[in-house]
Amino acid sequence: MTEINDEYPWLPADPGPDFDPLAHADLAPSKQCPFVVVPRGGAREVGRSCYQVETEHATYLVDCGLNQGAGTDYPAFHGLSRGQVDGVFLTHAHIDHSGGLPVLEAEGYLADDATIVTTRPTAALADLLLEDSLKIHRQEAAAQGRQQRFTDRHLDAVLDRFHPIDYGGGLAAGATDAPDTDPTIFRFGDAAHLLGSAWLSLRAHDQQVVFSGDLGGRAPHLRDIEAPPEATTLFIESTYGGTHTHTAMSDARRRLFETIRNAVEQRHPVLVPTFAVGRAQLILGDLDTRLDQLSDDLRDRVEIVVDGLAQEATDRYHGFVTDDEWVADAVVNRVTESGRDEPFLPAGTTRPSGDPDRRALLAEDTDTVPVVISPSGMLTGGNSPRYLAELAARGGAARVILTGYQAVGTHGREIQSQFRGDVEEITVEMDVTPFGTDWPDSPTVAPTTLDDGTRGVRVRFPASWITETGGLSGHASQYGLREFARRVSPESVGLIHGPDHAQQSLAEDLAKNVTSVERVTRTGLLSPVPVESDAEFHLPTLTAEMIGDGEDISVTERVAELTEQVALLTERLDALEEDAVTSADVRALVERELSDDERELSDDDE
Repeated sequence: MTEINDEYPWLPADPGPDFDPLAHADLAPSKQCPFVVVPRGGAREVGRSCYQVETEHATYLVDCGLNQGAGTDYPAFHGLSRGQVDGVFLTHAHIDHSGGLPVLEAEGYLADDATIVTTRPTAALADLLLEDSLKIHRQEAAAQGRQQRFTDRHLDAVLDRFHPIDYGGGLAAGATDAPDTDPTIFRFGDAAHLLGSAWLSLRAHDQQVVFSGDLGGRAPHLRDIEAPPEATTLFIESTYGGTHTHTAMSDARRRLFETIRNAVEQRHPVLVPTFAVGRAQLILGDLDTRLDQLSDDLRDRVEIVVDGLAQEATDRYHGFVTDDEWVADAVVNRVTESGRDEPFLPAGTTRPSGDPDRRALLAEDTDTVPVVISPSGMLTGGNSPRYLAELAARGGAARVILTGYQAVGTHGREIQSQFRGDVEEITVEMDVTPFGTDWPDSPTVAPTTLDDGTRGVRVRFPASWITETGGLSGHASQYGLREFARRVSPESVGLIHGPDHAQQSLAEDLAKNVTSVERVTRTGLLSPVPVESDAEFHLPTLTAEMIGDGEDISVTERVAELTEQVALLTERLDALEEDAVTSADVRALVERELSDDERELSDDDE
């Protein structure tokens, strides 16, 4: 019978900053237990995803995110010492996985030569999102009269540490500041959640652990999820672990378009609060293909508006649309055949450059109807809450379409909760500024004092403005998460990055439907999880002895030279597994490859 764990009685109720979870749990990595994993964020919450992975020789982090809703902002760094972290593996760019990196830098936990290993698109997008996160952090610190936890200097230092790669991997010591003695092999595979998103596998001494990152497999412009390897332990996200299956993406996109069409026909402006990276490009790409379905008169009336961070994010997306390693073949073919290298920008799209442009969009004497695609998707930060307040102050009618998850503590969740409560009017208090010198004269937007003592506005608007369009999520449903777990075939599963009810539902589903699973744990903050098993996966492990210690070429240089060979070997092993080759064949291949490497290194030494 599969065991489901929920409690961690050994963890102190209020651990101090010097609390060492590994020492307190009396756990240490060894050859029999090559990894001990400590969740430092994302435990029963959606945000600040972060794992510490401790080996005999090195300390790694997998992601280091920010919580954008209620709760603690950054990961719990209790017990980490200065310079301890040898490298970070970043699964994707979203700020709930990357936003804590500048704090990690500011507080000195990274070794001098530590790197942040990630894919090329993730590096390009994370740069953009972290710059925006710093701007928001600076504004919030100033408004609340508190000191910033990181500055431009820390952000610049973080960006200098990025080590972009393609999907694949090699020896961790070849890509991070880990010592050459660490045998850990890493691999990134396509998670299909976001451009460049990845799952991560780490392996050493016949044991392997897989971190799912955020899983997708739903967006038509991305490739499918790449099959993961088998592993002892799986840490898997659970954002939609309580949703058996999503509404079909095609149906959700059609409903969104019909909502926009109906609003435009009635000359009602449309606001689509959206995540700048991923969701915005999904919506824009779909509009680009569907606007031709409108009559000429209606098409001329629509004015697609891309605002804020979504502008730059879309530009970064366009840098990868001819490379089928990162986007679906359909996108590459469409770009090639049409000659249009901006498939995520419908023809004639407006890109406001400042508040005067935004005021002009909402002017009553315009012939067009604005359809505004603007961050943030949760109406907290960005220009989307400002658009909402401006529309409310101007009266009339409008349509606001919620297209994604609304985290606890955000304005989006507050609005969503009131809407679902079947009220006639929604009221929300926000810290926003007008597009002009003041708000239009209206009783629906009035000055107020916010909970933190700062000045803001109370905004009122009809609940009939709100429409929810489900099914556009880039996260896999319970079914998709289960299928990923089946491919990994782990003995132990740790659930992370999801609300409590979703984790409970997914835990029960995996315990019942994944035959390999012996334990499912709703991982607890600072509660170490050992990666150990009696099973043997017969995985290739490279050691310093295999590599040699010649005087002409350092061990570090030899590790770097072998990194590509190990990555190719990984791919060949996966292909053999898919073709149902026997374990004896796999072992023979590994032994042959490693013997060849040893002979080559021996020849070099001579």
